[in-house]
Amino acid sequence: MTKEHNKEGIGMTLEDAKLFVYKKRYRVKDKRFISRCIDGRYKNEEGLPALAIPGADLGQMAVIFSAANRYGFEVDGKKALDTLIEVVGGKANFRTHTDSHHEGEGFAKGCGHWGQVLKDKESYNISDDQIRFIEENLNGVGKQIVLEGDHSESAVFMIKGSWGILPQFKNSSTFMYHQSLVDERNRELAEKLLKKGAVTLTNNEGVEWLYEALSEVTTTHLLETSNRLAKGLPIYDVNFEDDGSFTIDFRENV
Repeated sequence: MTKEHNKEGIGMTLEDAKLFVYKKRYRVKDKRFISRCIDGRYKNEEGLPALAIPGADLGQMAVIFSAANRYGFEVDGKKALDTLIEVVGGKANFRTHTDSHHEGEGFAKGCGHWGQVLKDKESYNISDDQIRFIEENLNGVGKQIVLEGDHSESAVFMIKGSWGILPQFKNSSTFMYHQSLVDERNRELAEKLLKKGAVTLTNNEGVEWLYEALSEVTTTHLLETSNRLAKGLPIYDVNFEDDGSFTIDFRENV
């Protein structure tokens, strides 16, 4: 890749990104709504969730609260958490993470996304009470993964389609966001949040409106964290066909 494409001249080249995706792609099978964070330190292992979203399920709860604050609807935290747990398939499938540098220091202390939320609550549009709810009620639910080592991400992959990508290849890794799976889960979450009375919309706007609100805030949170943790890295759009073939294009540098 020339600097004409990767304007910062840093990070993964387009050719390396193509090889990375070709070697580390895998078909998304069952349990599509189990998540992982966008962090590139997850191990390449069987059963790794393809649905990558900032902060994993902790980040999803933050999105629900932030969307309520931004768009002016009411949310019942307990019911919203119960609904998210149902959407992911039960408590055993609920996911958060920390890392080896912060192990034993408290809930999600090693999650870079959550760390940025705590540093700048205003940009993520979340209140102290909502943060307290998350820390008190998500701690101990499901599995908190401990990610090992230091960051080595050299790109950001924005993924669409029914395939996932393992996060590490050779001596590098990438931040990943799975747009298609996040959209699918946000839509089901919107339907069930309304059905279970976890949210109350001001003007009875409906499922599509709530889905769009959740999607918009998810994107906002992704951009906020990317600008803090992946500044300067190239963003690549990866679009899979059902047979695993794909296109990959350079979008811009973060």
